[in-house]
Amino acid sequence: MAEPEFVEREFMAERLDGLRTTIDPVGLRFAEAGHRLYLVGGIVRDLHLGLLSGFDIDLTTDAHPSVIKTLVKPLADAVWTQGERFGTIGASINGKALEITTHRAERYDPESRKPVVTFGDELQEDLSRRDFTINAMAVEVPGDRLHDPFGGLADLEARVLRTPLSPEVSFTDDPLRMLRAARFIARFELAVDPGVLQAAVDLAERIEIVSVERVADEIERLLTVTDPSAGFEFLRSTGLLSLAVAKMADDEERLACALASASAGAEVAGEVAPAGAGGSEDDEGDELNPLVRRAGLLWSTDVGAVLARLKYSNHDRATTKVLVRAVRDWIDRGGSTAADGRRLLNRVGAARPVRTLAANLAAHHLDPSVVEAARRLVEVVDQLEADDDVGPYHSPLTGAEIMAALDAEPGPVIGQAQKLLLSHRLDHGPYTAEEAVTLLRREFS
Repeated sequence: MAEPEFVEREFMAERLDGLRTTIDPVGLRFAEAGHRLYLVGGIVRDLHLGLLSGFDIDLTTDAHPSVIKTLVKPLADAVWTQGERFGTIGASINGKALEITTHRAERYDPESRKPVVTFGDELQEDLSRRDFTINAMAVEVPGDRLHDPFGGLADLEARVLRTPLSPEVSFTDDPLRMLRAARFIARFELAVDPGVLQAAVDLAERIEIVSVERVADEIERLLTVTDPSAGFEFLRSTGLLSLAVAKMADDEERLACALASASAGAEVAGEVAPAGAGGSEDDEGDELNPLVRRAGLLWSTDVGAVLARLKYSNHDRATTKVLVRAVRDWIDRGGSTAADGRRLLNRVGAARPVRTLAANLAAHHLDPSVVEAARRLVEVVDQLEADDDVGPYHSPLTGAEIMAALDAEPGPVIGQAQKLLLSHRLDHGPYTAEEAVTLLRREFS
């Protein structure tokens, strides 16, 4: 195969300056051994966009894994080989983590999406197996030559999503790429090439061969994008959303709540960088966005069971479950008062996710009774915030002060008194220590 065409860009040389002390010695060592080394994939894309931190340092080479290990070992603080059978050697150099992978020429089992890994010698063949053209660029190390045989740079500048090979081949090889497309569409504000869109429609049902954990992981990554609405619209219009949600949740409910999750967090969007404009993928949006969007996506499911099956962390499972169940209880029990609102916020521990989830339910849910209850919750939370009464909630007296007020020794009565004072706080709002003493002496006399 012919050597890929390349272009030279001054911007790339400037943006690589922060990496040179790490990658250039590695590239020189590979060159001295008769091999080539390239930065590849997301890091090249992000360097072009000016995203100068938070990216993974991925490289590709014509050297095989055993040779990679030999070449990097003298330069590395540590070397790890967990991915060696897939052609990847990891190394820590100057405190930075690198993953170096032999050029790939794999083919996929059409029934399982598992690659049959074979190593290649040509960069262009490796790049042709990448998911999208914007991720199919490489920069030679050292030398800063940009190899872009599939026009990824032009696509990135034109904000269009295409595949290096035909989208039918790309999505047949790995159906998860159709979900990944949604994330890139949203993150980088990309238009979808008509061929990519049609292939996703035609091949949507192939998502069935992808494990539920991988589907959930890709949906979760979409939920972290500052504004994922365009990505969700791509999934909706291709039929992928209903297939993905059903696969995750064993639930065939209508998609209103899933789509509502796409706009969740809009009120805090000004606090983070616009999609594609700066920052890494990991810092797009704060923790509120994925939490509320996840809650919206799984609103009608057994949230705890679903997230356990999908192997979410204990933290994500707990926070999502508490948020969904607390707001569901408000709706089911007809919550309407400030006391109901305080008890809900005390249960969740924060006002912002409650208010944002309620606002999205009010805007998008199909059931008028849910809409009305959610609107009332928004009103109550707004009023509590205006009154500076959103917690954390606690009694006006410490345990020692309770014992002094009741002239009591440590024991069950102190715990009962603490529960009474907290309950009074939630029911009636702030009150003074003097009022607390009066209440205790009246109830425990």
